[in-house]
Amino acid sequence: MARDWKNYTAVQRFPLLKGYVDIFSDVSYHNEMAGLISFFYVQGQTTVDYIRIPINNSHLDPRIHLFWIQPTRSGKTIAWEHTGDVLEALGVPQDMFSTGTDAALIGSWNKYEDNGEVVLELQKGLLAGKKALNFDEGSVLFETKKQHLNEVVLYLQQAMNPVGTKANTLVKHMKDGKIETESRVSFWLTTFPPQGVREVVLTKGVFQRVLLLIRPWPIERREQVSEERMNTAFKRPPEYDVTMDDFTEYFSAIRKILRARTCTLAGIGDFEWNSMTDDDREKIAQQIMYDFWQVDSSYHPLLNSHKDHMYELVRMMDPKMADVVCAFIPNLLNYTNIFAVHLGLLEAYDRHSGDHVEMAKDPATFTFTGDHVEMAAEIIYDLYEELVTWLESEVELESVAKDRKARKAAWKKAWSASKLTSIEGHQGDWVRKSELMSVYAKQNGGVSRNTQFLHFKDARSMFTEASIGVTKYVQLVPE
Repeated sequence: MARDWKNYTAVQRFPLLKGYVDIFSDVSYHNEMAGLISFFYVQGQTTVDYIRIPINNSHLDPRIHLFWIQPTRSGKTIAWEHTGDVLEALGVPQDMFSTGTDAALIGSWNKYEDNGEVVLELQKGLLAGKKALNFDEGSVLFETKKQHLNEVVLYLQQAMNPVGTKANTLVKHMKDGKIETESRVSFWLTTFPPQGVREVVLTKGVFQRVLLLIRPWPIERREQVSEERMNTAFKRPPEYDVTMDDFTEYFSAIRKILRARTCTLAGIGDFEWNSMTDDDREKIAQQIMYDFWQVDSSYHPLLNSHKDHMYELVRMMDPKMADVVCAFIPNLLNYTNIFAVHLGLLEAYDRHSGDHVEMAKDPATFTFTGDHVEMAAEIIYDLYEELVTWLESEVELESVAKDRKARKAAWKKAWSASKLTSIEGHQGDWVRKSELMSVYAKQNGGVSRNTQFLHFKDARSMFTEASIGVTKYVQLVPE
């Protein structure tokens, strides 16, 4: 990443956040950025019923959908251990998914007879309701030629749309009736670096909805991690400044404060809220969202400054690459708002030393500032730079490989169209090099002589060369 994680303003300011990452990184070595995101991932899922961030006539919800791309055996799988432990302590449902049917994701009808009558009972799928879903084999999302997996990607994409919107409702038409599923799931997807990046990025909308964490894992880091792990063999873990109880107390307090404010603004009691259907709760959440939060005068200028920095980087790129990168910017700006909200709530908790009663009374608890935007932007911009670096290197390599393959095919075609001959002292079929170059030029739009030789230089390994006097011949090397 562009900076050491301990230099983030949020980490330096909030001991609870630093303590969370410390424990996370002792489980998943040197994956501190994933630990930072894990904190907000948990907070997003625990507050999904209450937080709606207005964006004009639409809104965002607080969930974080992480897609973590990193080489194998680098701590991605075990990282869920800490995140899962915190979620379990909070009573948040969690599940794992590798592959499955539409019914497993969306749900299905269970048909049976009761006293001679046919009864249809809905069996909810994995994407229904609130839960944290660990998708440990995200590589399947890059399988572009399998129809079933394309449908899985579509469902995940819909489930990531803001809660309470029509786009978030997953619909499946079955012979026994239509199934409609609203999803409040938070996704934690991990995979190794994929092949075919450009095709995937351009065709899979899910990648413009997730928060992408892309990290190289060089040999030096692997060796360092191995040494650190072996040095802890037979040793107890260290004593931490914060504990699991501190985390559960914090997340529970935030949830309690948000529910109390929701009920106050809606003019209802806690019992009435708990008795409501999810649809009725969602209506209330959206009705009060404009009154729920305030932002000060520095919020929007700093958010726009963050936006400017992102587009400044794009303006220096090749237009085609810039178009690819620009597809990610709106989502990253959305996540800047979401992180700012999470950080604002963390600051309020820190300011009141965890007293949730005082937090609820303080209007500043629900007011966000440019300071919150700056703390969020530090993290988001580093993720953005890593994304850009990855896309530039991967897409460039892929483009070069495709060009080389196309030129190789072009030289074979030119060889096949040239007049074969035999030459003294050499076996097999040969062609005059001058003729091959001429045929290649005609077949490829009349490229100049300089371009012919540049292309031939790149394809030289395809041919064996020989000279008879001043005449040069080439022979295609068998594959």
